Amino acid sequence: MELRHLHHFLAVADALNFARAAEKLNISASPLSRSIMQLERDIGGQLFDRGTRKVELTPLGHALVPHARKVIDEMSALRRDMSRRVDGRMELSIGMTSVRADLARAVIDDVVLQEEPGAVVRLELFDSFAQMDLIASGDLSLGLVNRHRSSPQLRFLPVLVETPAFALPDRPRYAELTEVQPGDIDGLRLLLQPGFGPIEQPLTPYVEAARELVEVSAAVVGGLATLIAAGDACCLTIANPEAPWHRYVVGDGVVIRPMPASFPRAVTYLCWRSDRERDDDLGPIISLLRDRFPHSLQA
Repeated sequence: MELRHLHHFLAVADALNFARAAEKLNISASPLSRSIMQLERDIGGQLFDRGTRKVELTPLGHALVPHARKVIDEMSALRRDMSRRVDGRMELSIGMTSVRADLARAVIDDVVLQEEPGAVVRLELFDSFAQMDLIASGDLSLGLVNRHRSSPQLRFLPVLVETPAFALPDRPRYAELTEVQPGDIDGLRLLLQPGFGPIEQPLTPYVEAARELVEVSAAVVGGLATLIAAGDACCLTIANPEAPWHRYVVGDGVVIRPMPASFPRAVTYLCWRSDRERDDDLGPIISLLRDRFPHSLQA
């Protein structure tokens, strides 16, 4: 039994879909299937029921999940501890999505380097959902995410609250708006940026009002602004001019108008894995983070 087999097993156990698990692992489905079959041979029983429509864990598979997580978590902790003993300093990988640079610097300079002056900090760019997966697997130490997932493995600390908005064509109909209601985007294509994830309930009326929902597969610089300025498309953004997504879509032919005050605010969270709150790991840094961000910043 190899550690990679347990990684592969947990990916399938979480996704209950070989294709999605392979995509997350950045491997093809065939070697993933062979890896699971090898693990089943080593254990001596079937871990998944592979139906034509869905994949389900067998009782043996359910029993293996907590053991596999424990082994992987302990190996991750061992690597971190040995690395720190060899190098004499902590190494941290911090994920981030589209967040303000001053927020990222506050986390690194005002918290991490205050607590661990010699720490080696590496910033990694991932969307929020990828970050949560990487934090859960131990491949990221902390993450700055703008989505939230209910998980006993993860902890979230709100650090920034912003007003959501729409980027709209600069036409009188839209330029005169003081806030954007669902009916205001009737007839427009609603563009969804990469990494947007599942549609949440408060946004449903806007999706239903839009002429078409278009998932944008690549973030071409200036591309969204050009599509919106053409007059038949819109996209979600942030009202705050300092926000990266505001800057990304603003331009000639585009106006930014806020969502109603009743619409949920856009929250940026710090995220970490719950079992890393130990005093010999991220505990002191997390304690300082809570002191530094006792209330979400408003913007």
